Parts: sequence; structure tokens; C-alpha cells
Amino acid sequence: MDKLDQLILAMQQHEGWHAIGNPKFPQGTVSYNHHNPLNLRTAPTMLWQVNGYAVFATDAEGWAAARADIIAKASGQTHTGLGPTSTLEQFITVWAPPADNNNTQAYVQAVLTATGFPYTMELKDLLPA
Repeated sequence: MDKLDQLILAMQQHEGWHAIGNPKFPQGTVSYNHHNPLNLRTAPTMLWQVNGYAVFATDAEGWAAARADIIAKASGQTHTGLGPTSTLEQFITVWAPPADNNNTQAYVQAVLTATGFPYTMELKDLLPA
């Protein structure tokens, strides 16, 4: 598993990906049922949107969309202002801003704890070789 997949896995866990049969979510969570591990709002490969979130045909397509989105941000190819030297902390602050009722610092801490990455790690260090 490369660093980008490690990041996505940690974010997926924090976003609340729970399979069908989970005692707390017996029908699974929305992100699980929509094959959208990072709760992306839009992506070129999505089928449609439900309540403002992208729906993908398979888990693999949702995962690939998450990778593509982060790679675009890490490459400076989005309107977010993020680029290769942006840190994980800056990335997560853009991804889950406090203005959207997110506890951004808890999100940052959860991801860093799960991955073992430093908060100063730059996005370019996540990119596949």
C-alpha cells in the first residue's frame, strides 16, 4: 500500500465508512453504499449525486476517484490553492474546513495518528513515483 492509499484509508475511516451489518449502521453508511470512501461531492467518473455527494458504480471506482482528486490537488491542478508543497494539515483544512461544521483539527489528528505521517508532510511526498 503506497502513502496515498494509506492517506485515503485513514480519511475513509474518519469519514465514517461502515459496511452493511455494522451494529451501529446495520444498513451500512451512505459513503459505503455509494462506493464513495471520501464523500466526494463530484468526480468525472461518478454516476450521479445523492444529497450533494457522488455515487460510484463500484468501490474501486470510488477509490480511484479519491486518488485522482488528491493527485490533482497535490499537483496544483485545482482551484483550492493546494499544490506540491502544501502540507497534510493544509490539505485536510481545505478538505474538511471548519466553516462546513467540521472539527478540522480532530480530522487532522485522526489521519496523522492512523498513518504515522507528520503534519508537515508535503503532498508531493504522497504522489506515486
